[in-house]
Amino acid sequence: MEAQTPLSLRWEHRPHWPALRKEFGGSETTAAMILSIVTAEGWVSYSRNHNHYVQPRRYKEALYTYTKVTRAVDYLAGEGLIAHDKVRPNHLKWQSSVLATEELVSRTREILSAGPPLVTATPRESIILKNADKEPVDYRDNHTVRRMRRRVEEMNEAIRGTLLTGVLPAPMVRIFNRTFNRGGRYYALGGGWQSMSKDARKLITIDGESVVEIDYKTLHPALLYAEAGAALPDDCYSIGSWPRGLAKLGLLVLVNAPTKNKARFAIAHHKTMAEVAIPGSQQALAAADQLMDDVKAIHHRIAQYFHSDKGAELMCMDSAIAETVMHLMLLNGVTVLPIHDSFLVQASKADLLEEAMQRAAYETGVEALQVSFG
Repeated sequence: MEAQTPLSLRWEHRPHWPALRKEFGGSETTAAMILSIVTAEGWVSYSRNHNHYVQPRRYKEALYTYTKVTRAVDYLAGEGLIAHDKVRPNHLKWQSSVLATEELVSRTREILSAGPPLVTATPRESIILKNADKEPVDYRDNHTVRRMRRRVEEMNEAIRGTLLTGVLPAPMVRIFNRTFNRGGRYYALGGGWQSMSKDARKLITIDGESVVEIDYKTLHPALLYAEAGAALPDDCYSIGSWPRGLAKLGLLVLVNAPTKNKARFAIAHHKTMAEVAIPGSQQALAAADQLMDDVKAIHHRIAQYFHSDKGAELMCMDSAIAETVMHLMLLNGVTVLPIHDSFLVQASKADLLEEAMQRAAYETGVEALQVSFG
């Protein structure tokens, strides 16, 4: 099974509801799901587990309930409009998934071509807090949360008002993990530009203009060195004769993995290990041990952060930087599309984005952080 897009009722379906109902029948949830399934690129996953839909009130969507979603899927499958891979709840933690048939795609596109353009829906809640089991949990609003929510809503409004080609617009949310000091990155519902390959993203246009992608070089190591009060090496991923991609993997895993054994396992089984050994083999495990030793020798100034599960905190820091970057660009009337530590922007606005990125990093305490053009 290829990569799947989680089900997200991300389109305002009401303007198309009369035509969809006349064409296909079904409920409002059916109409909303048709738009999501047809506009997704490939399979769309959804849950048949009751517990998945038991959420605090702030997250509940009127159309997104166990009964409404499963009935809509079963209805579409019964009409022969989708391919349906149905699995038991909690079966190896896999979800069920659906794929639009060519008939559903062609009939829906004909309806869309004759009606108003698709508009992204406003998420019920744009600031999401998840527990250790990755389930949404409730929280108490405060000034900081309300400010973050306003910023996300400003960015979503800007995206709704921007002409995009090569990718469908998508509303964004911020997802935190366990506390508001962990995670917090921006995620485009339905995947959007974030789920596309780097080459595919190059074909996107914003308001009729081609885009460039600009990212921070070695952002997480730079944040760690700044916190440690040490000078950042010229090239954090130049470690002996190790391939650059594997050296980068080794450093980031050491920071994220809570124990040495888990770091060793993650590195040895990662596909990047194929550059030096068969992933998962004894040779790969030995290579992982040596790589970790070499990384620790080069980056001894930040050794205190190894095996610390620091990664979620770093994501919170890079998401705060991303918020500042996008806000600065909006103040200049420019919409950018974030991919965590990189951004898509009109080519003519590249210098402005680079300046905003440098300023945001400086305000976080990271001076002269380099950016690169993808």
